[in-house]
Amino acid sequence: MDNIFIELEKRDILSRMCDKVSLIGIREYGETIQTAEAHLDELEGLVRSLGIPTAGSLLVTLKSIHTRWLLGKGKVEEVAQAIADQDADLVVFDSDLSPAQQRNLEENWHTAVIDRREVILDIFADRASTREAVLQVALARMKYSLPRLTRAWTHLSRQRGGAKGNRGKGETQLETDRRLVLSKIANFKRDLAKVREQRDVRRKKRLERPVPSVSLVGYTNAGKSSLLNAVSGSRVLVEDKLFATLDPTTRRVEQTGGREFLITDTVGFIRKLPHDLVDAFRSTLEEAVLADVIIHVADAHSHELDEHVKVTEKVLRELGSGDKTRLLVLNKCDSLTKDEREALSFLHPQGLLVSAHTGEGIQTLLEKLGACLDASRPIVTLHLPPDRWDVRARLHKEATVLDEQYDDEGLTLTVRLSAEERGRLLEFVVEV
Repeated sequence: MDNIFIELEKRDILSRMCDKVSLIGIREYGETIQTAEAHLDELEGLVRSLGIPTAGSLLVTLKSIHTRWLLGKGKVEEVAQAIADQDADLVVFDSDLSPAQQRNLEENWHTAVIDRREVILDIFADRASTREAVLQVALARMKYSLPRLTRAWTHLSRQRGGAKGNRGKGETQLETDRRLVLSKIANFKRDLAKVREQRDVRRKKRLERPVPSVSLVGYTNAGKSSLLNAVSGSRVLVEDKLFATLDPTTRRVEQTGGREFLITDTVGFIRKLPHDLVDAFRSTLEEAVLADVIIHVADAHSHELDEHVKVTEKVLRELGSGDKTRLLVLNKCDSLTKDEREALSFLHPQGLLVSAHTGEGIQTLLEKLGACLDASRPIVTLHLPPDRWDVRARLHKEATVLDEQYDDEGLTLTVRLSAEERGRLLEFVVEV
């Protein structure tokens, strides 16, 4: 069957068909060996999370990027020998590869080659469970595949002998396949828009209620789901693997004293998260933007803690939540020595040492979170004339009413309001 989708589908499941994988890390000019090795270790973790054994890894230092292969010709030959020695049937690059580089390397090494983006897409596809997540991943994969159609057709043509007389047919089929992929992308976008409309309705109803919201964000596998369980007392599935959570999970927390809030676990971030995935999951990630307070969860035991924090902060800024109130939680502190704890407290004085596993620091976190939530919705005094009882009804529905006092001129209320809510009711605000 001469259909390009066979080739694209084959690429999607390559990682499940291979026996041994060679990993190629790129150390760019000016980058330390320690950083490059840490990135290569992370790539190995990504590959292993798909259940694929690694045959070995190679760190290549580049002074400049070569358009044709990414690597220089000498490095291409050096890596070819390493692949042969390792008897690998798949090569995974930690860097992004253009469609041309990917195909040129495959032809030179006679081995399947994919990049970091394709591995992450494969992981997301493996983890997706809800309709929204499945559609988001499918859309991202189609966008990734589109520029690779020409290269895939060239590959198939060469497998068949590639006679000049067949060229017109191939070009016609390529145009047909491009239209099919673009049509699939349009269909995914339309279906996703419908799903998002439904979630936006639920989100709007949630925001209309007087309950403040909190979002858990952070690098993948930092322990966000475990922290959600520790804070809320719920039993969300916790797995020690990358991107175990793709869909937002929200729980209501009621504290002594009457305070309550909604807390949401969101998809984890990672270095070089493909733009197609960021765009596809933007609606999901925007849960963080809409929250009153953001809890930034980091793995205190990770040697890459500082970079993980920077990556998360960068994504938050891109989403427009750079100015949101947030707490830095250094999770998994039960794995730290006394000296490591002291060092972390010095480097991150605002960070809270917490262990979702043992419960250490959870009460302190809840106290600080409560103070942040109170600050995000300060106490305001309002006075309503008798003909504006409709505002009173709305306040009881959409705000937190602390006290009411009737007098001859109307009603005085003490309420907690966000800055946005206060602005809408400015004419009734009593300056104290």
